[in-house]
Amino acid sequence: MAKGETAAQRFLRLNRFRGTFCEVPVAKDRKTSALEMAKASGIDPARLFKTLVVETDDGRLAVAIVPASRDLDRKALAREMGAKRIDLAAKDKAIKTTGYQMGACSPLGQKKKLPTWLDASAEGFETIYVSGGAFGLELEISPAELLRATEGRSTTIA
Repeated sequence: MAKGETAAQRFLRLNRFRGTFCEVPVAKDRKTSALEMAKASGIDPARLFKTLVVETDDGRLAVAIVPASRDLDRKALAREMGAKRIDLAAKDKAIKTTGYQMGACSPLGQKKKLPTWLDASAEGFETIYVSGGAFGLELEISPAELLRATEGRSTTIA
């Protein structure tokens, strides 16, 4: 990895996916919510997506990518995953599995590749923003490119 390069930046560079990283002026010493990030950056909260690590009732982990302006529909994702119920994964488990701190979890470059679902609302935008793998670092990428890079699926989960 190049000095200062996040795992997401490395993943994009090595796999030649298209996307643009940008810094957002937010405090790096505290957790910034997705809505605060949208406000600080001037990005429409419907176009800024948060990356959530979830766990099914039988212990399977997955990634859900939903707009900052909306909440994850846990029942809808559970149906998609064939599970009875899902919850957010425990912080320690999510960090260990992805390699990212909470609040800076990118859907790309995770330590362990997890099944990924992107909310279908992303398809209404030419590009969306997701975490670039560090506090205040965002990745602008097309929904189709993100799905290709994560081998993810698009469905209504927000």
